[in-house]
Amino acid sequence: MSSTEIEQTAVLVEQLAQLCMNADNADVTFTVKGQHLPAHRIILATRSEYFRALLFGALKESKQNEITLHVSVDAFKYLMKYIYTGSLSLKQMTIGDILDTLELAHQYGLIDLQTAIANYLGKVIGMNNVCVILETARLLDLTELSSTCYTFMDENANSIIQSYNFRRISYEALFGLLQRDTFAADEVDIFNAVRDWYLYNADKPSKAEKLYNLVRFTLMSQHDLLNVVRSANVLSPNRLLDILAEKEKLTVLPYRAVSCLPELIVDWSKIKWSNSSSGSCSRHGEIDLGNYFKVNGIQVDRRRKGRKFYHQTNYTVRVSVDKERWTKGVTCEAHSPYLTVAHFEISIVRYIRIQHVKDVSEVGVIKAIFYKPNCGCKTGEQSGKM
Repeated sequence: MSSTEIEQTAVLVEQLAQLCMNADNADVTFTVKGQHLPAHRIILATRSEYFRALLFGALKESKQNEITLHVSVDAFKYLMKYIYTGSLSLKQMTIGDILDTLELAHQYGLIDLQTAIANYLGKVIGMNNVCVILETARLLDLTELSSTCYTFMDENANSIIQSYNFRRISYEALFGLLQRDTFAADEVDIFNAVRDWYLYNADKPSKAEKLYNLVRFTLMSQHDLLNVVRSANVLSPNRLLDILAEKEKLTVLPYRAVSCLPELIVDWSKIKWSNSSSGSCSRHGEIDLGNYFKVNGIQVDRRRKGRKFYHQTNYTVRVSVDKERWTKGVTCEAHSPYLTVAHFEISIVRYIRIQHVKDVSEVGVIKAIFYKPNCGCKTGEQSGKM
């Protein structure tokens, strides 16, 4: 440190921290859930416009020495610590306390704290907390955090709808989720989850019809429509008949699909190999991605045979959304001694079929690829993985 400068901010922070909820020289007391918490008007007013207006403005509280607040006492204590010290250890707090503190930071205009907490929550989203984080994010109009929650739910759709916490999600959050083209789970499972939500929230009958209208019944099999939906008795017979008729007429169904990261690596052990039906000695492999993805290319890496690569490059790739309707076969073109790629128009894909494979052992890593046309991406150079 230069002899012309004095830097003792650490001492200042330590001394201010000693004043936090200390009755010495305190000139106001907050009563929260029966607890009396002393504070210093000038410190609070300096740190927050809300407290400036409350304690020095025209409100009646400016003339009171004791002010009652109807907030979480633990969250208020955390907030006071931040106001007095400028720091807060979120890792030591429960998700509930963090969310309560976030609401207070929003209410009291502590924007820097609000932003920091929102950024932290975006990094710790998981199955056990995504629903409650989304509720708070929507309540506070935190668009980026809401988007992060929805993206997590998209990527874990099947697990989310089976989660017990899913029944506690608000109507507004559920409505927004069902509208998403990227919330890709089996539609019959989505229907069952909506029905469970309604039974758990039976005080909201007026909202049931709006939610059921967002279920994409035409994506369900006739078996599920007749045995699952009809037995649930939530649609009229005429509505069910209309759905069956519409399903027959549609040439393009409204599938939901995950917005795939640049590449999705296939679990090799899950490829089902079988002999070609043409009678040739080649084989074909069938892959179930387990969900619906936007895909416009399939990449096949070939393994080495000793010090050399296998020479075969003419694999044929077909993709499908339902295993009934397959695209026309596309030949994998060689891009290097070890890399072959099949390009096709952007499709929603769940199933992949690789045909004309003479030796299964020559097939290495298989990737489903999605990249925007004319984006400058080169095959084999995408970086994201799932």
